This record gives sequence, C-alpha cells and structure tokens, in this order.
Amino acid sequence: MTGTRSPKLDLKRDAQRVLPENWLRPGERLLEAVPVWKLPALDGIPDPGWTAGQLAKQVAKVVGLALLWIVFSVLIAIVFVALADGITGSGGDSGKPKRIKGPGVVLRGEGEGSMMGRLVTPALRRRGWWVLTDRRVAFVAVQRSYGKFWSGSGPETKIDGPVPLETVLEIPREQYAYDEDHRFRKTRMLRRTKPAGLYRRITLADGSGVDLRRRHQ
Repeated sequence: MTGTRSPKLDLKRDAQRVLPENWLRPGERLLEAVPVWKLPALDGIPDPGWTAGQLAKQVAKVVGLALLWIVFSVLIAIVFVALADGITGSGGDSGKPKRIKGPGVVLRGEGEGSMMGRLVTPALRRRGWWVLTDRRVAFVAVQRSYGKFWSGSGPETKIDGPVPLETVLEIPREQYAYDEDHRFRKTRMLRRTKPAGLYRRITLADGSGVDLRRRHQ
C-alpha cells in the first residue's frame, strides 16, 4: 500500500486476510464473512431510502452504464447471439437440476418498528462484509473495493500495513440467538417455492434478525 491510501479490496477473497488483522478482537473467532456491494435483501422491513450523496452517485453510475451500453450494444448483441446458439446446440447439462442460491444477506423483521428494522439505515448501502463471529454480528464497511463483477478474479490484492475499516452496525452475542436453517424463495413468474440455501440465522428478542448464507454451498 503506497502512502495513506486504502488498498482496493477484493471482497470475495480478502475477508480472511483483512478481518483477523484489522478488525477481530484478541481471541475472537471468525465464523462467516459475506461480501455485499449494496443494501442487503429486506424481508418484512421497508427500504431505508437514499442519502443525497448516495443518490448522486447512483445517478452518475446509471448515466455512465447507459452510455457504455449504447457504445457496445452491437458487440453485446453479437455475443448474446453466439452464446444462445451454443446453448441451444448442446444438451449435455439439460438433465441436471439448476442450483439456485438466495441472496447473501437477508435482513428480516415485522416493519421498521422491529428491532432489526430500527437498525436498517442508508449507511447499510455501503460496500463491505456482514460478519459473524463467536462474539458478535456486524456490518463492516470498507473504503475502496472492486465491483461485484470484478471481485474474485485478477491478481491478489497487495496489502501492506493496516486497512481502515468502519463498523457500521454491531450486535453483541448476548442480544441474539444463533441457529442454522434453510431459506426458500418464490420464483418471479410462476411463484413456485424453491430452496435458496443454508443460512446462519441470527434472531433478536422480537424474532427479527439477520440471515447470512453459508460459504461453499
């Protein structure tokens, strides 16, 4: 890391390197670290809205993506046609069931007045990790990271020295019950129920809480 600038982290790969050295307390054990690039899925909790700064960044991002789409639309169309032709012509995997994954993080509750609902703010739209340890569950934000599309590929991030992290939300272990459970999802078109994966379920006193999808599913 050169100067005081924070390294650009790969959220899919760097949790096991960054969190133990820069965030975990002595003797604390890391159980799960789920990367997020936006607000987690909400189940029964209303959207917290946007701050003015977040909205400005989102507008700029949408405009930039629209311009890129216009420039490369012809190329994308050609690639899609080629891919569609290849998929149609090969039936080797047609008999295998498609593996469905639910969202990495689900915040659940009965409205904004629930215990989890009161903790949901626009600050949770930042990039970082939802972390579960043997002592707490927390959302830890990073200053700089690769986008979701690029994360998990490319050379390993060079980390030299401490990495600045911000604990946006934290719930100590004595305030929640912990279990593991399967979540299910509804398909968009036919509204069929399908498995979404095994989750680590953190439940507060009123039944609201956080579900974190387990790694390596």
